[in-house]
Amino acid sequence: MDVDEVVSAAWVVPVETSEVLQDHSVVISGSKIVDILPTAQVEAKYRPKKHTKLPNAALTPGFINTHTHTPMVYLRGVSDDIPLREWLEGTIWPLEFKLVSHDFVKDGAKLAILEMIMGGITTFNDMYWYPEAVCEAVVSSGVRAAVGMIAIEFPFGSYGTGPDDYLAKGQATMEKFKAEERLSWCVALHAPYTCSDATITKGGDLSKKLNVPLHIHLHESSDEVEASAAGNKDNPSCHMSSEKCRPMANLERLGVLNERLIAVHMNWLTDEEVAQCATSGASIVHCPCSGMKLASGFCRVHDLLEAGVNVALGTDGASSNNSLDMMAEMKLAALLAKGVAKNAQAAPAATALRMATLNGAKALGLGEVTGSLKVGKFADMVAIEFNVPGAWPAPVVTGNNGMPGFDPVTHIVYSSTRDQVSDVWVHGQRLMSSRQVLTMDSVEIREAADKWSAKIQDILTELAASKRQKTEN
Repeated sequence: MDVDEVVSAAWVVPVETSEVLQDHSVVISGSKIVDILPTAQVEAKYRPKKHTKLPNAALTPGFINTHTHTPMVYLRGVSDDIPLREWLEGTIWPLEFKLVSHDFVKDGAKLAILEMIMGGITTFNDMYWYPEAVCEAVVSSGVRAAVGMIAIEFPFGSYGTGPDDYLAKGQATMEKFKAEERLSWCVALHAPYTCSDATITKGGDLSKKLNVPLHIHLHESSDEVEASAAGNKDNPSCHMSSEKCRPMANLERLGVLNERLIAVHMNWLTDEEVAQCATSGASIVHCPCSGMKLASGFCRVHDLLEAGVNVALGTDGASSNNSLDMMAEMKLAALLAKGVAKNAQAAPAATALRMATLNGAKALGLGEVTGSLKVGKFADMVAIEFNVPGAWPAPVVTGNNGMPGFDPVTHIVYSSTRDQVSDVWVHGQRLMSSRQVLTMDSVEIREAADKWSAKIQDILTELAASKRQKTEN
């Protein structure tokens, strides 16, 4: 049988099942996986146009970055080591008000996508202004993305006048790019403290009408939860609702706590709220690196998983992380879950890998088409090279067959880094080969980054001078 490509590897990690397949191959025809079989059987069954042999690598599903703000990669390193509200209001928002434009978003998204492809991320879920610009970057790069139709209560820079305008522009973008198979969509409401009850209700109605997820930051900080419960409007973290209740309770009251909800962070949960997450069918996105850097709190990952909640992983934006590295998130998520639960068996390596792949696909409504290596799904996959000192000794026997040996999955989660990602495929198309990204111009992307860096430095200088003047007056 003629096929486009066969990729043979030392190990194939499907994720959907617990098995690790030694000396197996993935067969690609068009955009789909059409077979997974022992490599010894390939020659008798298939005539591939290309046969890629990776004798020291593991093939896994591509990583799914279930929450990020791609253009904020340009704000990497401009505001570090300060709490969330000070970070947002003191530096990030003032910068964005002056910077955000179609070109800023498109150029920033390109840089973020380049970084993500090189780290094995094949799908990302974005929340930012000018979604049309993000779509343009996605289409030209070949990556897969869920693009947010963002809404926030106030005018933001030059993008729009308010939530109705934002949502209308998001829907127009969705209509414009509806033929692009690698694009999917979310309604992206920023947060309870920046979206009114009316906007949240409209977002929920639109999510239901379009049958797409509703993506929102929720219970990120103790400030947000406590101020909202007390109705403390003097605290900018208080939700915009007139109700004195925790933000999650308000979302339930408004009818949006359901299976379409993607709740990001969720660092402050009671036992009752953990149970509510399970019964509602909502998905949670844990962003451990960003959460730790901003000292926002600890997500109760082990308790959520034990309750049956779908927990995925995200990097957040590079301005609060400061990288878009899902392999780092995966390891930290596993370690934090153990530390918070005081249980070494919490979030084992296989679970962490599932959170970084299939759980993200499920949250985005893409679980039937990506997130695992399975016949009939899109060929979205990455090769992780073990022929490096940090991964020696290489796995010799899969650890799930009752025999002693080094488990490739624990090697991936605890020992490997994104620099070991050698090859990346999305939709059956190879985007990276031997660490070389094939679909993007890194020189052009670097030049754009340098241009925006100079502009950002000028704005930072202006903002610092303005702050000094206010202090002196």
